[in-house]
Amino acid sequence: MKPINSKSITILSIIIIPVWSFYISYLYELGLKSWDSIVTRITPEIQIPLGLEKDLELQNNPIESITPSNLKSTTTTTLTSIIHESSSNFKFPGVYPKDLSCPTDLPLSCSNHTNVENLCCFEHPGGIVLQTQFWDYNPGIGPNDSFTIHGTWGDNCDGTFDQFCDSSMKISSVKSILQNFPNGQSLLDYMEIYWKDYKGLDENLWLHEFNKHATCYSTLKSKCYGDNYIDNQNVYDFFQISINLFEKVPTFNWLKSEGIIPSNFKTYTKLEILNALTKNFGYQPFISCDSNNALNQVWYYHIVKGSILNENFIPIDSLNPSNCKSTGIKFLPKSYQPKRPIITKTHTSPNSSPTDKIGELGFIKLSNLPGCLIKNGKWYVSGTCANYKLIKLSTGSYNLKTNAGWCTIDNSNEFICSRFIKTPFEFNLDEDDKISANGQNIWNSNKIPQRFHQESINLGKGGNIEFSIKFIKH
Repeated sequence: MKPINSKSITILSIIIIPVWSFYISYLYELGLKSWDSIVTRITPEIQIPLGLEKDLELQNNPIESITPSNLKSTTTTTLTSIIHESSSNFKFPGVYPKDLSCPTDLPLSCSNHTNVENLCCFEHPGGIVLQTQFWDYNPGIGPNDSFTIHGTWGDNCDGTFDQFCDSSMKISSVKSILQNFPNGQSLLDYMEIYWKDYKGLDENLWLHEFNKHATCYSTLKSKCYGDNYIDNQNVYDFFQISINLFEKVPTFNWLKSEGIIPSNFKTYTKLEILNALTKNFGYQPFISCDSNNALNQVWYYHIVKGSILNENFIPIDSLNPSNCKSTGIKFLPKSYQPKRPIITKTHTSPNSSPTDKIGELGFIKLSNLPGCLIKNGKWYVSGTCANYKLIKLSTGSYNLKTNAGWCTIDNSNEFICSRFIKTPFEFNLDEDDKISANGQNIWNSNKIPQRFHQESINLGKGGNIEFSIKFIKH
């Protein structure tokens, strides 16, 4: 055999060394991917979303930074602290990371001047987030030193709102869903203290709030979680976010710090209450009083940067004027015992499902216009007004029904009542018994109906004639 000369060795080195290096690199990369796949199968919740490596300082040494021994701590501390700018302030931090592949320079909601098309990154058509609270004093509901949660509502930027938006998100249980998540039972325990229904049917209220309001958040859709989505994770997140937002606005403590405390005798001015809350919140909230001029609700308004999953809420002033009188506002203790039955405007029915067995009868008139509404929801000036049944729900909203069936607002904003309507609309009633829907109390029609003719009425402005409608009890 001929000996291999130095020239041959050089040639072989040029060929073999790069090939061998490539092969070693391939095996190394394969090993990393295999390890990643193992980690993912064991704990899918710690997949690091695209773009977070720099923040987590993992580029230089990913394997040493995330190992089976520190997976849990990475999930619950490092990652959540990046998802939430002040995670340590949250009572219930998120359990799983979200899909954060959104631009970092997202505009604030209600100011989309950069045309964000991905509605997983930008809340639309909503954009206003309300944290709403009850003060139920007769009977007293919840702790004596705390307001209770009403809900977390997503309003449109003009102050209107949608409801029951996505039937595919509808749920029929809250407890069984939350109990399947880490911290789920702790979250439930908290809700059973601070998220109370007037008649004690707390889960009915929770279901109602999720199905009516959570289904309208564009950034809460399951698709917004990417491949990391776990069944009903958006349900857990909605309630977790609601609790965290409630914790940020301790209404009772803010009032107490300014000398406003529950009393059977003392009264306060609207300015005193609003100033106390504005001093702490930074912006003016909405306060509501019942027919006894007793404080019973507070709403805090926010806009949001990016997805609500990031919980980056920015306070703003209320879009609605408070409805309490200027003076003589009562802040009654939850131990209050009236000498005679006292009428309140808060939620009073046992659950939020409509039923024919309750409700008040009356008819619906248009402001300063002839005629009234007949059983199909049309405006009529010749003949008798139809009987409408006003059914109050545990949430404070109302259903309407006639002999023709349930009433609703259809896709063209027309008010209709029909036996074909299976899911009645939730209307609201103000202190003057004027009917509103989706935050709007103005209605319109094209013309006053002529004799024996019927005209449709529609929600909002836009017709030739604008008016309000009022429920008049028999």
